[in-house]
Amino acid sequence: MSAASPGDRLDWIKPPALRPGDLVGVCAPAGPVDSDRLERGVAELRRLGFDVRLPEGLLERRGFTAGTAERRLLELYALFEDDRVRGILGARGGAGVIQLLPRLDVGRLLAHPKVFLGYSDLTFLHALLNNNGIVTLHGPMVARELAGGTYHRENLLAALTGQGAPYATEPDELLPLQQGTVEGRLLGGCLSILAAASGTPWALRGDRSEEVILLLEDVDEPPYKIDRMLRQLRATGAFDRVRGVVLGDFPGCSPALDSSDTLVDVMLEALSGLDLAIALGLSTGHTPHPNVTVPLGVRARLECSADRADFRILEPAVR
Repeated sequence: MSAASPGDRLDWIKPPALRPGDLVGVCAPAGPVDSDRLERGVAELRRLGFDVRLPEGLLERRGFTAGTAERRLLELYALFEDDRVRGILGARGGAGVIQLLPRLDVGRLLAHPKVFLGYSDLTFLHALLNNNGIVTLHGPMVARELAGGTYHRENLLAALTGQGAPYATEPDELLPLQQGTVEGRLLGGCLSILAAASGTPWALRGDRSEEVILLLEDVDEPPYKIDRMLRQLRATGAFDRVRGVVLGDFPGCSPALDSSDTLVDVMLEALSGLDLAIALGLSTGHTPHPNVTVPLGVRARLECSADRADFRILEPAVR
């Protein structure tokens, strides 16, 4: 399978569903992994019914990354190319994935589409796979939320196995910021990573023929940086096909106490003039709440009225 070219119409591929007893592999393409947290997360995966593979070298450290770029690349290739491994779950985020991208042979990943789960710095890999029509999962990671139990168990299992209804928010879970109703392809991830990728060969583009609902979330970014990143994405044309935006919790991103502006004010000003349905408060990725799993690359619906917002996934993430 060859990589798609910019602007290609994509034939979206859903990875095979996981089943009890399936082997899943843990990858660490970004920051170094804490061994105790990894052990607890692996134990949780086993309680969920999966067998787990930990690649050799997973706990290596090199500066702010989990070993050399070569080690992390070879780990990804090995997990994708081993057909006994049915799914790949990120250990944690951090930083370092961008070091892999110039040398990454994406065709080696595309030839073996399978469940891929994570968030934060792994947004680079989500974008790369989504740009080539592979559905991925944005949600909890092994040495983070699975280690601490801070995730929605039933929601994760439904996303991995395709058993149960696709994800939908509860009443009053989201705050409507701008009214509208839209259906489109859900794409996105961590705002700072999407902004860092803009203007590079790895910028999120998806299928240019489709309308998009854009997921944006982040952590510990001051409002002026949120403003700058949103405006950067606008300037690169990233919002050209976007008709709805569902925002995460953005913990640690509120203005200083002496500021007259709120984070909502900053976001709406940065997105002013765009005809978008906008809602805030989806607890996925960086969140102080139990982490929910949402698929990227599937159809979704966002409905925002004056006093209510509803977001729902319209199809399973796996086949």
